[in-house]
Amino acid sequence: MNFSVPFEIENSPFFLPSDFKETLDGGQSFRWREVGENAFEGVFEDIAARLLLNGRGKVCAQVPEGFDQEKCAKKIADFLDAERDYAKITKNHKDERVVKAAKRFPTLRILRQTPQEAIICFICSSSKRIVQIKQCVSLLSEKLGDEIAPNFHALPNFEKIADAPIEILRDCKLGFRADYLKRTAQKIVSDKFNPESLREMPYQEAKKYLLSLSGVGEKVADCILLFGAAKFEAFPVDTWISKSMAALYDLKTPKDARAFASKQFGANAGYIQQLLFADIRSNP
Repeated sequence: MNFSVPFEIENSPFFLPSDFKETLDGGQSFRWREVGENAFEGVFEDIAARLLLNGRGKVCAQVPEGFDQEKCAKKIADFLDAERDYAKITKNHKDERVVKAAKRFPTLRILRQTPQEAIICFICSSSKRIVQIKQCVSLLSEKLGDEIAPNFHALPNFEKIADAPIEILRDCKLGFRADYLKRTAQKIVSDKFNPESLREMPYQEAKKYLLSLSGVGEKVADCILLFGAAKFEAFPVDTWISKSMAALYDLKTPKDARAFASKQFGANAGYIQQLLFADIRSNP
């Protein structure tokens, strides 16, 4: 497949190479693969793209021939949350541990995926490593999603997942998650629920709905809200964060960690979580 020549994303945020990789390939999204030095290829919504860093740390893109470059550039900038000043979040922060993590990952960002993508991907993520989750999501897209360019498929919508035979979902190497995903899709379709509404709903109300879905517990709900609905108060607690919060703050349970984060980190707890997550993974 032929890609366009690289074009710089207007108002692109600045990235250090290590932070660019951590942002695209550190467990926020599972639709990107590394294809070269500072280069990743993937899909979000109806966009297929290759994202690269230039020598100034700005993001450039290549898209398949025939794609509207101006439209793609705007969507990529939004996907990278280009308008948010992340440095402001940690500037003069009182917690020395947060300051330390921010110095190690000063240009880390939170991706703005769609709520639908986050729901599907994080239900698939239960008890799996990133490489396995990517494989599941890729197979799901190939079997049920629309082809948006040669060898690039969008994720299927919930209607397609709800109607799909369970055998097809299991063929995506989902295991027990296939039943969770199908039941969740059926409920969302039956409820006539628009996942995009999660962006506008108050955090607790949005989380309550997500917890009513099959395969969605506290951690998965918070991942969906942080990475799919830009709810920065969400504080997902997985194994790595549990380890980090225990080591740094002597907090023993996920419930204690969430309560502490809400009080200590407030409206930006989710971004701080991602900094701590990156820090503990790089120094286990």
